[in-house]
Amino acid sequence: MPGSMIFAAGPEGAMGFLYLAWKGILGILGFCIALNVRDAAYRIYEFFTGRGPFAPGPGFSPLVIRIVGALIGAVSTWSFVSGLTS
Repeated sequence: MPGSMIFAAGPEGAMGFLYLAWKGILGILGFCIALNVRDAAYRIYEFFTGRGPFAPGPGFSPLVIRIVGALIGAVSTWSFVSGLTS
């Protein structure tokens, strides 16, 4: 029953658990974008180039999206693991 113990600890315990869960999910999503799972980088690129009032500049490409996804995934995963070990 560790899950019920976390929520019974008070609001700071529950919020800490949700914060760690969000960091883990963000890390997984960042790595999925970096690895181009289900063509994610191209779908994000097409979404931003085809919609919205502002067109992306010349430096915006699926490669840049993958690099940013890898950085977000690495930082979020590092934060998640350090939160688990502390």
